[in-house]
Amino acid sequence: MKTSATVATAELKDGAQARGLKNITRTEWRSLSLAGLGWTFESYDSFLLSLLLPTLALQFGLSKAQLGLFTSITAAGQIIGGILFGYVSDRLGRVRTALLCVGIYSLFSGLIAFAPNEHWFATLRFFGALGMGGTWTVGAALIAETWHASRRGKGGALMQMGLPIGAILAITISGIVSGVNDGLGGNSWRLLFLIGASPFFILFWVARKTPESPIWLERRQAKSAVQRVAAASHDKLNVRGLLTAFCFIFFLQYLYWGVFTWTPTFLVTVKHLDFVHSLKFVLALQFGAISGFLLFSAFVDRLGRRPMFLAYLLVGAAAVGAYILSSDALLLMVAIFLTGFSVNGIFAGAGPFLAEIIGDTASRGFLMGLAYNGGRLGGFIAPLIIGALASTSGGFVLGLATTIVAFIAAAVVVFFAPETRGKALS
Repeated sequence: MKTSATVATAELKDGAQARGLKNITRTEWRSLSLAGLGWTFESYDSFLLSLLLPTLALQFGLSKAQLGLFTSITAAGQIIGGILFGYVSDRLGRVRTALLCVGIYSLFSGLIAFAPNEHWFATLRFFGALGMGGTWTVGAALIAETWHASRRGKGGALMQMGLPIGAILAITISGIVSGVNDGLGGNSWRLLFLIGASPFFILFWVARKTPESPIWLERRQAKSAVQRVAAASHDKLNVRGLLTAFCFIFFLQYLYWGVFTWTPTFLVTVKHLDFVHSLKFVLALQFGAISGFLLFSAFVDRLGRRPMFLAYLLVGAAAVGAYILSSDALLLMVAIFLTGFSVNGIFAGAGPFLAEIIGDTASRGFLMGLAYNGGRLGGFIAPLIIGALASTSGGFVLGLATTIVAFIAAAVVVFFAPETRGKALS
């Protein structure tokens, strides 16, 4: 007769074996291909705007305030799209909705290449951003429902690697186009958006071979009234889980946008450093992010969600502290790498954690979208607060230090949240 200790030991052993890369199933790889590539191309599209703002200012004769409208419109579209397509995916399915989202941002990215003025550009950008926002929500739900519970964290982290890869892709392609055309002026910048229309044609074939979420199919196929009543009785809104997810993402978005919006300006105006506009600055940030995602994927299913989140928050707070307290260029470059590692890398666990903390519900996609995109309010507030305080050097230090408060607040949320590693979803 097996004792409880023997059973527990066997389960731990089976879980450890299941976490290995060689045990990842074909279905899991295919869902990762669709969600990860969709997120990569979305990141390309998002980062492209940041790279092209100076060019667009010259092409359309825009002020900095008018340029900021492009960013605000993109953010608004992403928030609406993330919630809207989370809802759609609960009804249409994860795979079809993922392809729909990719199709939307591909279509409107391609149309932007023909925008005659800033008004058309802004309108097309908004509609494209709807699909961009839905891509993360739907992809994260697909990974959470497709990957085995013992390696779900790894799947979410690998999907999130699309963020820095897409940014590097945007930098590389922009560099090539700029080199061939002697800059991005004239109509050269339009070619970059035209290239942004290609993801749909690539992912159409990937989606055709990607099986639908078995959990979504199970719910869809519950045909009898008895089954539907039984399912409904277990489908209660987890208010605490939803609030925990919202607060966690709110503070992550606050520190992410607070740090990445203002750190370059802070290092130039307060620390008087000139390397922040160089390629090595950007690459240190992006390769730090890739390292953060890889390390997160390697240990999150072994150590659990809470230890990994807390460790990354501690590293991030230390990196921001280095910005504030030191002017040494080498130390600051290391801090840039660690910022990418931690502040980007911690998002590797966002998808699985949101799915697990929200729990079992037929509205999982909608609620994940609501928590993640509602939490983007933190990203909207952070640049405003820090910008308002940044009129003097001392105020700028105080403003950037508010991100330390966000690190602490996020850590408090994580500390009181339940550990969800290995939680089964249905």
